[in-house]
Amino acid sequence: MTAEGKQMKEIKFETYRIEIFGEETKMRCPVIWLNSAEGEGREVWEMTDRSCELICVSGLDWNRDLSPWEAEKIFARGEDFAGGAERYLKILTEIMMPRAERELSFAPRPAQRGIAGYSMAGLFACYAMYHTDQFGGIASISGSLWFDGWAEYALKSAVMPLKPKIYVSLGDKEHKTKNSRMRSVRRCTEDLCRCWERQGTVVYEENRGGHFENCSGRTARGIIKLTQLLQE
Repeated sequence: MTAEGKQMKEIKFETYRIEIFGEETKMRCPVIWLNSAEGEGREVWEMTDRSCELICVSGLDWNRDLSPWEAEKIFARGEDFAGGAERYLKILTEIMMPRAERELSFAPRPAQRGIAGYSMAGLFACYAMYHTDQFGGIASISGSLWFDGWAEYALKSAVMPLKPKIYVSLGDKEHKTKNSRMRSVRRCTEDLCRCWERQGTVVYEENRGGHFENCSGRTARGIIKLTQLLQE
C-alpha cells in the first residue's frame, strides 16, 4: 500500500464488494468499516488523514440491507424498505469481517473497530450498536434517524458496546423538507444524542446544507473524527 491510498485488496461475496484501504504498517490502528455507494470508498479514503484502515462495502441494496424493519418507501419512485438489517449484520460480522480482516497486518480489537455510513448507512451504523459489541465506535453521517419507529426503539434500548465512541453529524437544512417523515430528523437526532451521552462519548456536529451536499467530504470528516475518538 502506498501513501497515494491505492487499493490494498478486493474481496467479493454474493453481491457485495469489499475494498480495503490503508498504509503498510504492522502498528495497530483503528479499523473503520464503511457501507458505501459503488466507487465511493476510494474518494472517501483519499480525503481522510490515513490514520486508520478503511474497509468499504458496496453492492448493497440500501432499502433492504440497511433498514431495521419493513416500512413504506420515502419517495414515490423508490422502493419499500424491506427490513433486512438483521440478515445483513449477520453476514457482515460473521462472514465479511473475518475474511477481510485476515488481510490486515494485525488483528483488530472490537474497541478499536468502528462502523460508519451516510444516510441509510448511518442509520445502520446505529442499528449495529444495538445488536453487536463488535464495534467500539460508530459514525452516523446525515443518518436516516427519522426512520419510522427508530428513535422510539433506540431510546428505550441499551447499546451493546461498553461506553462506545459515537460521532453524529447532520446538515443544518436537512429538517427543512416537505416530507413529513424526514422533517423529524433533527429532533430525532438530537434526542438520540442526549440518550447516547449517558451510555458513551458523543460528538455531534452540524454541517451547512441539505442531505445531498458534499456526501463524501462529510463521510471522510466523520471517519477522521471517529478515528480520533477511538484513539483517545
